[in-house]
Amino acid sequence: QQIKCDHSGRFQPLPMHTHTQLFVVLALILAHARSLTLAPRCIPWGCMQSCGVLRSAPADAKANLAAPRRDSLLLGLSAFAACLTAGVGPVAAFENAIPDYSKYADKAKRKGTPPKDLGMAQRTINANSIEKDPMVFAGLRGCDGKPNCFSTTGDELLEERILNGVDTLIKPWRPPSDDTSPFKSLVTVVKMYKPGQGNVDGGGFQVVKETDSYIYVQFEALKRGYIDDVEFAMAKDGIVMVRSGSRVGQTDFGVNALRLNYIAAALRKQGWTIDEITPKTHPDYFYAADDARDQTFDKDRRKIDGYEPGENGRLERPPVG
Repeated sequence: QQIKCDHSGRFQPLPMHTHTQLFVVLALILAHARSLTLAPRCIPWGCMQSCGVLRSAPADAKANLAAPRRDSLLLGLSAFAACLTAGVGPVAAFENAIPDYSKYADKAKRKGTPPKDLGMAQRTINANSIEKDPMVFAGLRGCDGKPNCFSTTGDELLEERILNGVDTLIKPWRPPSDDTSPFKSLVTVVKMYKPGQGNVDGGGFQVVKETDSYIYVQFEALKRGYIDDVEFAMAKDGIVMVRSGSRVGQTDFGVNALRLNYIAAALRKQGWTIDEITPKTHPDYFYAADDARDQTFDKDRRKIDGYEPGENGRLERPPVG
């Protein structure tokens, strides 16, 4: 049989679900190459060019049509495989990742997809409130009710916030009145963050966007490469709006609280007014974090600061990882 291509000369998508299956098929094709025919125009020059197999398309494509059919097949399949495997392999770490990151560099990562509405935008709170009027303002994104996020954007009443899940609202951060450049002070502290503190964020961090009144930073977990999106924005009245949220998973094992508390502690020393995130301020969040760490088989997640083993014996299980 011939390998079919569409009218543009490109390969049609193969009905494969994994790279392993695809490579098995490629191996079988190569093994029977002498008995196969390949329509020459199916050789994916564009694919080879984008993948770096060729610097540019052949100057005289007709010359390639005269190549032996087996050579054409091998060339086409090699380029096709190169395209499919582009980007597969060890993921580059952030420059400030801790040394142990190299142990997991070749492991599969679950970075997730960032929310589409990050940044400063028009936000609405109290939209479904009976007692409070709806409010529209420029602010950061709120949370989705999962115990893996904190934000200064959320409904005013606790009883209405918990209708969507756990309480994830925190108060805005207030700089001291004598700081003439408070946002610069905050940015300096954020950039001095120590990856691995509290046994979190071992994959390091990087600043994605920074302006005079806004900074967006991505933090990465050590093993599985989970990415958390963290934002700070200065409001017109001088307060700082904050959001720290995980992209994937139901609970964050307490990571977002540890991260924000670490940054806040450094700013408090400079006179900032910031409430600490504790089991008293957000009991449902910490209950979910402790419950997840209590049940996990991953011994490193039990090392995260602030975890106190329960008395139910569930920790007596073989450590993994």
